[in-house]
Amino acid sequence: MAIKQLSLNYSLNTGSKWIYCNFPEKLPTDAYGDKNAGSHCLNRQTVSGSGQIFYSYNCQKLSGACNFGIRVYNPGTSSVTFTRTNYGHSNSKEAGGWDPIAVKSWQRFFQSASKKFTIPAKGSVWICEEAIPENVIFSGNLRFTASASVVIAVYIYKSKSNIADSTGIYPYDINNKSTHSQYSGYGNGYYLTASGITIKLSDILNNGGVYFTTNSRTNDKFTVNNSSTMDEIVPIHIAGTSYIAKISEQVPLRNLANWSTQYYFPITFINDLDSRAHTVRCQICSPDTNKKIPIINCGGIVSSHTITSSVEPWEWKTVSVKDKLTLNYQFILGTNSYAEIRHMFVM
Repeated sequence: MAIKQLSLNYSLNTGSKWIYCNFPEKLPTDAYGDKNAGSHCLNRQTVSGSGQIFYSYNCQKLSGACNFGIRVYNPGTSSVTFTRTNYGHSNSKEAGGWDPIAVKSWQRFFQSASKKFTIPAKGSVWICEEAIPENVIFSGNLRFTASASVVIAVYIYKSKSNIADSTGIYPYDINNKSTHSQYSGYGNGYYLTASGITIKLSDILNNGGVYFTTNSRTNDKFTVNNSSTMDEIVPIHIAGTSYIAKISEQVPLRNLANWSTQYYFPITFINDLDSRAHTVRCQICSPDTNKKIPIINCGGIVSSHTITSSVEPWEWKTVSVKDKLTLNYQFILGTNSYAEIRHMFVM
C-alpha cells in the first residue's frame, strides 16, 4: 500500500529580507571584529521594513570566551525607529548540549517581548549582545522592523570598544574545502505559509497514511507563490560575492535545507467515514537515519524531539475527529539537523 503524498502551495514573504549567518561556521581567530584580531564582521546587509536574522556558529577553534553582537547603523539624515519584535538565543553550555539549543532559542523567540531602538542620523545601536563561553555552539533568531533603510552587521569580538567603525565582511572562499559549504548572506523571505490543507479520513485509512514533505532538496510536490519554478529551499545570496547558494547548484553551493525557516500549516481533517469519532496521530518522520531536530509551535506550545531513526517517528499530537477538525501549527527544522522531513498523519 502506497502512502499518499500531498502537494502543497506556499506563500513566501519575499518582501522581507532573511539575514542568514552561518559562515564561517567554525569561527577562526581572524573572524573577530576587533582591530587587532581580524577587523571583520560576519555578515552585513542593507535592509528596510521587516526582516529576520538567523545565526548559528561553532566556537571550538577559538581560545577563550568571546562576545556576539549585532550592530545597526543608520546611514540617513533623519533618525530611524528600529523595533526588535522577537529575539531568542541559546548556547550549548547553558542548554545542556548541542541539540537543545535549537528549541531553546525558538522558545525564547516566541516568548520574547518587543524592544524599540531610536537610531540617530549617522549613528548606530547594538540590538543584541551575548557573552559566549569557550568551546560552545550557539544559535539564535531575531525578527525586526525598520522605519527606513539601515545597515545590519553581525560580529564576534573580544572588546566592543575595539571594533572599527568600518570592517570588512569575512571573505568567502569557494575553494576552501573545510568551510566552503556554509554561507552568510541573505535570502528573500523566511516564512512559508501553506494554503489550506484538507485531509479526508478515508484517504488516511485507504492509503495507510497521508503525508507531505518539507526541507527537501529533491521533493517536487509543491509550488511557491503559485509558481512551480520558485524554490521551497530559500536561496542565499552570499555576502561579499556574486555567488548564490541554491539547491540547483553543484557542491558546494547546494548545502541548504531551510534551517530555521518558518513554515505554517493550516490543516482541516474531514471525517467522511461514519458518524463516530476517530483518532488521528500526527507524526514527524525521517526518510533516513540522519539526525533531525524538528520544532513545532502549536497553539503557543513549543516542543521538539531529536529523530535518529527512520522507523521511530515523533508522534507530537493526537486529535479526535468526529465531523471535522482544524489543526494549525508552525514547523521549524532546527540548526544542527540533516535535510528532509515528512509530516505524517495516520490512524
